[in-house]
Amino acid sequence: MTDVITADSPKPAARAHMHLLAAWGRSAAGLSWFSSGLGLGAALIYAGFAWCAAGALAALIAGEPVWGWALGAGLLALARAGAQWGEARAGFEAGARVRSRVRKQAAEALSRRGPGFTERHDSAVLTTALIDGVEKLDGYFARHQPLARLIAPVPLLLAGLALLASPAAGVIFLASAPVLAAALALTGIGAAAAARGQLDALRRMAGRFNDRLQALETLNAFNAAGREREGLARAAEAFRVRTMAILAAAFLSSGALELIASIALAAVAIQAALSLSGAWPFDLGAGVSVQAGLFALLLAPEIYNPFRRLAATYHDRADALAAAEALAPVFGADEPASPGAPAPFIAAAPEVRFINAACRYPDGREGLAPLSFTAQAGQITALWGPSGVGKSTALKLLMGYAPLTGGEIRLDGQTLNAPLTGAAGWVGQRARLFHASVRENIALFDPDLPDAAIFAAADAAGVSAFTASLPEGLDTALGEQGAGVSGGQAQRIALARALAADRKLILMDEPTAHLDGESEQRFIEALKIAARGRTVIIATHSPAVRAACHKVISLEPRAQAA
Repeated sequence: MTDVITADSPKPAARAHMHLLAAWGRSAAGLSWFSSGLGLGAALIYAGFAWCAAGALAALIAGEPVWGWALGAGLLALARAGAQWGEARAGFEAGARVRSRVRKQAAEALSRRGPGFTERHDSAVLTTALIDGVEKLDGYFARHQPLARLIAPVPLLLAGLALLASPAAGVIFLASAPVLAAALALTGIGAAAAARGQLDALRRMAGRFNDRLQALETLNAFNAAGREREGLARAAEAFRVRTMAILAAAFLSSGALELIASIALAAVAIQAALSLSGAWPFDLGAGVSVQAGLFALLLAPEIYNPFRRLAATYHDRADALAAAEALAPVFGADEPASPGAPAPFIAAAPEVRFINAACRYPDGREGLAPLSFTAQAGQITALWGPSGVGKSTALKLLMGYAPLTGGEIRLDGQTLNAPLTGAAGWVGQRARLFHASVRENIALFDPDLPDAAIFAAADAAGVSAFTASLPEGLDTALGEQGAGVSGGQAQRIALARALAADRKLILMDEPTAHLDGESEQRFIEALKIAARGRTVIIATHSPAVRAACHKVISLEPRAQAA
C-alpha cells in the first residue's frame, strides 16, 4: 500500500504535534523566553508611563507644574520602545533559528531514510510540507509563543495596579479578562480547523499540479488537458475558500475582543467620571483622585493588549500545528534517535562481504532473505536475478536506505556499523539530472572540485564522447530531468559523478534497465574503463551486463528459496 500524505490520512493527536513543536522550539528556548521577558518589561514600563502621564494631566488640570511628570513619561516611553524592539528582535531570531534547525533535521532525516521513504510519497506534497510548512512555523515561534506566556501575567499585574488606584476599575478589568480569554479560545478552535484544511488543500493542489505538469505530453495526446485545467481551477477555488475562512475566523476573533474591550473601557470611563463628579452611588470606587482615575483609563489598552496581539497571531499557532502534522511523516517514529557513526573513509578499492544479511521493513515486508556473498576488491560483481528477489535492497543496505535486520556486512573484514552514504558512488535505474550544465551535474555543484577531476571523469565515463557535439560542451545547460541528453548519456553522466568524487566503491542499481541495446553497450564499455582500481557491485538482470562482470551472485526468487 502506498503511503501518501492526503487530507484523508489519519491525523495523529494534537498532543503529539505539540510535542513535536516543543522539541523544535528547544533550540531557541532562550531567545523565546528573553522575548517574553522583554514583553513583560514593556508592559510594566507602560504602567510607569501611564502613572506619569496621568500625573501630568492631573497637574495641568490643577494648574500645577507638569514638566517633571512629562519628562518622566517621555523617558519611560523611550524605554518602552526599546523593550518592544528587543522583544520583536528576539522573537524574530527565535523563529529563524527554529526554521533553520527544522530544515537541517529534515534534510538529515531524509538522508538517513533514503529513497525508500521519498518514493512512497508524492514529491510535490512532500516539497510543499518542507518549504511552506517550515515557513509557517515562523509566526508561532517568533510571535505567538512569546506572547502566550504574557496572556495571564500582564493583565493580572496591570489589573492589580489598577485595583490599587481605583478598586472599581480593577474589578471591571478582572471580570472582563476571563470573558476575553473564552472568546479567544472559541474563535481559535475554528481558526485551527481552517488552517489545517488550508494546508491540506495547498498540498493536494501542489501535488496535482506537479503530476499534471510532468504528464503534459500524455494529457495533450489524449486531449485531456482541458479536463485537468478545470480540475486545477476547482482546486484553486477550494484553496481560496479555505483562505477566506481563515480570514473570517481572524476577523471574528478581533471583532469579539474589541467589542468586549470597548464595553469594559466604557464602564471604567463612566465609573471614573461618576466618581470624580461625586455621583457614584457605591462605596467601592468612590473618592478616586483625578490621577488615579486617569491612570486606570490609560491602563485599559495595555491590559487588553495581550489579548489583541494573541488574537492577531492565533492563526500562527493553527498554522504551526498544521505544519507539524504535514512534517510528521519526515520526523516519524521509525527515525533513528541520532545520525549515528560517520561513514567510513574508503581510500582504496574495498572487499565487501555479506554474511546472512537480511532486511525486513517495519511494516513486515521482507526486502531481502538472508544473503551471503563476497565482492572482491577491484572487481565488478553482479547481483543477478529477476525483479523482486532483493537485488536493489542489498545495495540499499550498504547505503543505509533499508534496515539491516539480520546478519552483518563487512568492509575489508571490519563490521560495517554506519551507512556508506557519502563514501560510495551511487548510480540508480534512472539518473537524476538537475536543471544545470553537464559540468555542474558531474560535480554536483561542488565548487572545490578541480576541473581536472571533472574532465578525467567525463573522459573515463564516456561523457566527453557526446558532449563534444553539444553547443557548449560540458557547459551545455540541461533541461528539467536531463532534457537534452538521451537515457544512456544521462547514465554516463551519473557514472562520471562517482568517478569525479573518486569513489573507490560504486553501487549500481539496474543502470541499463531503461536503455536500448546500443546505449547499453556504450555504457558497459564506459563502465569497464571506469571500474579500473575500483570495486563495483551492480544489481542487474541484463545478460550483457552480466557478461561484463568478473563475478556473478545469483539470487533466487523467494518462493523457491523457501
